[in-house]
Amino acid sequence: MKDEGSAATVRYLGTKKKLLDSIEAAARRVGFHGGTMCDLFAGTAVVGRHFRALGSRVAAMDLMACSFVFQKVFLEIERLPEFRGLGDLAAAGIAAPEERIAALGEAGTRRLPGDPLPLLRVLYHLETRLEPCDGILTRQYSPAGCAGRKFLRPERARRLDAILLEIRDWRERARIDDVEEILLLAATIDAADRIANISGTYGAFHKEWQVNTAYEADLRIPALVAGPRGSAAQGDSLAWIPEVEADLLYIDPPYNTRQYPNNYHLLELIARIPRTLDLAALEASIAGKTGLVPWSEQASKLCVGRGTTCRDAFQSILARTRIPRVVISYNEEGIITRAEFMEMLAEYAGVARAKLRGALEEISYRRFRSDRDGRLARTGAGRRYRVVPGRARDEVREWLFAVAKRKERRPRARVAQLQ
Repeated sequence: MKDEGSAATVRYLGTKKKLLDSIEAAARRVGFHGGTMCDLFAGTAVVGRHFRALGSRVAAMDLMACSFVFQKVFLEIERLPEFRGLGDLAAAGIAAPEERIAALGEAGTRRLPGDPLPLLRVLYHLETRLEPCDGILTRQYSPAGCAGRKFLRPERARRLDAILLEIRDWRERARIDDVEEILLLAATIDAADRIANISGTYGAFHKEWQVNTAYEADLRIPALVAGPRGSAAQGDSLAWIPEVEADLLYIDPPYNTRQYPNNYHLLELIARIPRTLDLAALEASIAGKTGLVPWSEQASKLCVGRGTTCRDAFQSILARTRIPRVVISYNEEGIITRAEFMEMLAEYAGVARAKLRGALEEISYRRFRSDRDGRLARTGAGRRYRVVPGRARDEVREWLFAVAKRKERRPRARVAQLQ
């Protein structure tokens, strides 16, 4: 077990961990200096976590169950849980606790009130005291199963199965509350992702074991932050946005046709295991080369590349929201064009497009390439990327739009002249 202040290290498409300062600066440029921030496509909640640490209340939403877990952890938890329902387990069990705590550090717990010892001891129990077992992960996502999928080494899958079933048992017997469960689940999702045999997403696994797959499935304490208590939600952002009252709207939508539910299906499954009533039915639904679970209900219109579906969906967000400021991050290689964004934002702001000068900042970074992309590109096969004149081969830019709605002018009150 380690405590490195893990702030959602999950390998998630489009994570904005490196752009937090730029996003904060963009929010300030449009007049946001505190209040309520709405994170509409929350992902691993790193942006919302950042704004909560700055003192804002954050309301977040995402379609994904694993996103909901991280939202709950980073936006709602106000103090470290005591795990009273686990009795002696949370009060003892770590050999030489002083030495262990000193070695682990408390980077992820210092900012919240409460004693970190109960959580540390429970995580240690989950890591070291459970008998490995064959569960869904072992049977379906390791070579020990009949499908032969190589997402996880069998011995690591058995350890994770034991952890998830213990969390599930504790929940069913009311030995842990919702906060305690969600903390343990976030640590488990993070651990599984660090040892998964993938390059970036779960759309495919490697034929050979990568170095990281031999690491232990160590449980790290999430980097919890203090701040106003926010709210987490799982559902359709397009349907939810009209109800939200906030001072700033941050939108980080999908930008290509790769649907998140099928690219992160294993993390989704892990998030669902403790609360699924019928695990046998869940496992029976797993199918295909990569072990997908049915996900069509979670498909996003913003990932539709043909026609105007994506653009229309985004436009409906801006048309429905009452929030007076918006910051949008989007990849320049995405489905929606720069011209379309400027047109939509001009309509949102209630100004002519020419008045939006300075609304766009372009941030350069190196394009992500999975191992498969790089290997096939060297042989002339696989995905090809357009190189923009004047840029490096792997250079791509993130668009950061920041716009505020025009304030309605109030008519001046007529002052009666003295006779």
